[in-house]
Amino acid sequence: MYYITILDFANGSVDQYDLLDQEGFDKTTISHWQTEDFEEFLVSEGYKLNNIEWMSHSDNTINYF
Repeated sequence: MYYITILDFANGSVDQYDLLDQEGFDKTTISHWQTEDFEEFLVSEGYKLNNIEWMSHSDNTINYF
């Protein structure tokens, strides 16, 4: 799980991060992340946890319907 997708209800956007592109993160570190680690990252990026839904996943495909 190296991607995180965020539904931001505050501004109506869908954002996606490739965590391996973030400075200081590597495969070994991210593979051991728990929920709290993801939430810490989200807060550090300026998200408010009560205004978003998020998920981590292994591919970056977004399906549009």
